[in-house]
Amino acid sequence: MERLLAKKRMTAVIFLLFIFCYAGFNIKKEFPILVDKIEELREEESSMSEMISDIETTINENVYGRYQFIDAYGYIQKALDKKEENAFEVIKDEQGKLHYTYFTEETNATAKLSDRMKNLNDSIRNKDCKLLYLMPPDKYIEGYTTYATGIPYSMVNETADQFLEELKSEEVDYIDFRDYLKDSGLDMQNVFFDTDHHWKIETVYWASNVFFEQLQERYGENIPNEEYYADINNYNQITYEDCFLGSQGRKTGRYYAGADDFTLIYPKFATNYELESSIMDDMKLTGRFEEALLATPVFRQTNTPYDTDLYMSYMYGNQAYAHIENLDNPEGLNICFIKDSYAVPFAAFTSLRCNHVYLLDPRYYEESMEDFINEHDLDYVVVMFSPEDLSEEFFTFGEK
Repeated sequence: MERLLAKKRMTAVIFLLFIFCYAGFNIKKEFPILVDKIEELREEESSMSEMISDIETTINENVYGRYQFIDAYGYIQKALDKKEENAFEVIKDEQGKLHYTYFTEETNATAKLSDRMKNLNDSIRNKDCKLLYLMPPDKYIEGYTTYATGIPYSMVNETADQFLEELKSEEVDYIDFRDYLKDSGLDMQNVFFDTDHHWKIETVYWASNVFFEQLQERYGENIPNEEYYADINNYNQITYEDCFLGSQGRKTGRYYAGADDFTLIYPKFATNYELESSIMDDMKLTGRFEEALLATPVFRQTNTPYDTDLYMSYMYGNQAYAHIENLDNPEGLNICFIKDSYAVPFAAFTSLRCNHVYLLDPRYYEESMEDFINEHDLDYVVVMFSPEDLSEEFFTFGEK
C-alpha cells in the first residue's frame, strides 16, 4: 500500500512539475505579445468586453506548442475515423474534403439581399454600365459530394438557388458558374482544396474564361486575343506539393486530412501592371503580372503551412480597396468588383482583358460604394460572393 501511495505521489509531483514548466514556457513566450496587444487595444480605445475577447484570442493563438497539440488531436480523430471535429465545427465528406457546415432544415432568408441588389442597380447613373452577380460554386458540389450519415448539410446551394431566382424576378442579371461546372472537364475532386474553403487557382482560371465567354455571348463584347488568354498553355504553372494548410486544415491539423498542393498560375507573355491597394499605406506596385499582383515572398515560406496562406498570394489577400491598371490594355474593359475572398485571384485573371479593375470589400470599405461606382467610368459592376457569404455582413450596399 505504501509503495502504491508513493507511486501516486510521484506521478502527481511529475504532473505538477510539467504543468508549472509548461506554464513558464507560455509566460516567457506570450508575455511580450500580450503587452503589445494590450497597448494596441488601448490606442484603439477598445471597450472592456472587446479587450477581454481579443486578449483571450491572443493567448489561445500563441499557446506554446499549439500546432503540435492540434496535429496530435487531428491524428487521433483520423485514427478513430471521425467525420467531424470539435462539435461539427469542421466536418469531412466521403471524398476526404473538409467543410464548414451546420444543422438546418431550411434555406436562409435572402429577400433583403436581392432587394439591395435591385437598389444598387437602380443607383447606377450610367445606363451603359451593367450590374452582374457572379455565383461561384460551393465546396459541396451537387451530384458529387457526399456526407456520412448524421453529418449536417447547411443547404447552401438551395439558398444560392433561391437568391438567384429572386434576382431574376428583380431583373438583375447573373452568371452561375455551377451551371457550367459539369461540362467544364475539371476533375470534381480538384475543384476545391481539401483543407480550405476556397476554390483552387486552376478553377479560378477556368471561371475567368467562362466569364468572358459569357460577356461575349450575352452582351456582344469584343475581347481582343481572347483565345490566347483562354489557352492555359500560355501560362506558367508551378505546383508546390503538400505545402498548403487551409483555414479548415489549420483547425484540424496536418494529419486529419493531409496538406494540399498549391498551383501558382501566371502569364508567360509580357505584361505591364500597376497595383494600388489599401493592404498597406501608400502601397503601389508596378511591373509584370507576377511582380505587381503576386506576393512572391510567400512562396519562400512553404515549409510552415500553419503560418502561410498561399491562397492570399494573389494581390496580397483581402483588402478594403484595390485598383489594378493594365498598362498594356488601355482599350480594355473597366470593371468594379464588390467581393469576398473568392474574387481576389479571379480579379487578377480578369485584369488581363481589362484596362482598370477595382475591388471593394464591404467588410472593410467604409465609404459609399454607390458613390464610388458613379464617380468612375465603368463597363460592369460585378458583385461576387461565395454561396456561404449570402448574408447581410456582405450586402452593406443598396440600403434605403
